[in-house]
Amino acid sequence: MVGAMPPQLRFPGRPGVSLVSAVLLVVAVVALVLAVALPIDQLTRSGGSVSVSPADLKGGDRTLDVTGLPEGVSVVDATAEAVLTASELPVGLRVLTELPDALTLAAVAIGAWLLGRALSTVHDGRPFDRRNPGRLAGLAAAVLLGGLVAPLTEGVVASAVLTHLDLVGPEGPFLAFETTLSFVPVGVALALTGAAEAFRRGRALEDELEGTV
Repeated sequence: MVGAMPPQLRFPGRPGVSLVSAVLLVVAVVALVLAVALPIDQLTRSGGSVSVSPADLKGGDRTLDVTGLPEGVSVVDATAEAVLTASELPVGLRVLTELPDALTLAAVAIGAWLLGRALSTVHDGRPFDRRNPGRLAGLAAAVLLGGLVAPLTEGVVASAVLTHLDLVGPEGPFLAFETTLSFVPVGVALALTGAAEAFRRGRALEDELEGTV
């Protein structure tokens, strides 16, 4: 029995797929460079900035004193976060202030690279390439990194900076730790994990069909 060649389904009429794949690879390279450059650039500065949550706005009165409003009308500050900038910080904290952005950019780089490679195999007529399930699983991990881990580290870093500046405590003007997380990345990651399993089963079925030829 002679093994059959894997079926090749070319899409010559869809140059857009190839273009998107190329753009994604460029995005991956640029994001990776920025993810490395941001912490290095922060080393050249004496301070850093973090997002903070003012304690007086959290669960308290957010009404702003705006003149000229009709009776019974008020303006409420809907923004719970502000940006705190310290002109002097230790080296470690200076680098940490860029950690959330660096992780987000790293997630973009990983996700764009893996998605670009997966799209390339689809364009070449190999949607069930053996590496695609792993790529989709890696893409799911990148979504969690950028959507959950990066926002979580933002709160951790802000807390570390505020603690260093002695701005937290029962009477402090800022909350020690405040992070808002979304479950959307979890849903996307689960969908990608399911797609990875579907591609894995598709590859197994393709191998079975090839063996019967």
